[in-house]
Amino acid sequence: MEFEDMQVIWNSQDEEKLYAINEAALFEQIKHKGRSVDRKLAFVEIMMVAVNLGVGIMLVFDAVRDNEQAYQYVLPVMYLAYAVFAVVRRLRRRQDEVHFAPTMLGELDKAIWRVDYLIRQGRTLVLWYLLPLVLVAAATMALNAKPFWALGLLLFLIPFGYFGGRWEVDKFYVPQKRSLTALRDTLVASEPPEE
Repeated sequence: MEFEDMQVIWNSQDEEKLYAINEAALFEQIKHKGRSVDRKLAFVEIMMVAVNLGVGIMLVFDAVRDNEQAYQYVLPVMYLAYAVFAVVRRLRRRQDEVHFAPTMLGELDKAIWRVDYLIRQGRTLVLWYLLPLVLVAAATMALNAKPFWALGLLLFLIPFGYFGGRWEVDKFYVPQKRSLTALRDTLVASEPPEE
C-alpha cells in the first residue's frame, strides 16, 4: 500500500493519530497491479505461441526442403502442437477469469489468481514442455549420428530450464503473490463484521 493512499486523522477522544485509506486510490492501485500481472501473463502466452509456431514452421520447411526421413517431422509437429495448446490454454484461462467480481477484492483475487497461474506454469514448464521437446530433439540428433550433441543437449537444457524456471518464479512471482496476499488479508481484516 502506498503512503499517498493513507490520510492521517486525529482522534480527539484518545488524542492519537488514526489512519484512513483512500479507497478510490487504493482500488486504482490494485487495478494497476492486476493489469501489470495480466501484461506479464499475456506476454508469456503470446511468446509461447509465437516461438512454437515460428520454430515449428521453420523445422517443417527445412524437413520438406531437405526431403528428410519421417522421424525428422516429429519435433516440428510437436512445436506446432504446443503452439495450438498455448492458444487453447490462453482462451481457457481468460474464460476462467470472468468469474471474479468487479470489486476491490475481486480485482485483488484476480491478480492473485494470475500470479498463481504464472507460478504453476513456471514450476511445471520443464515437465510438460521442455523435457518432451529436449528428449525428441536429442533422439533426433542421436539418429542423425550426433550422439555427443544429443548428450550435451540433455545435460545442458534440462538443468538450465529447471533451475532457471525456479529462479524466475522465486525471484519475481512468489514475492508478488506474497505482497498481493498480504494486501488482501489487510483489506479483509479491516472490513466491518457482518451483522
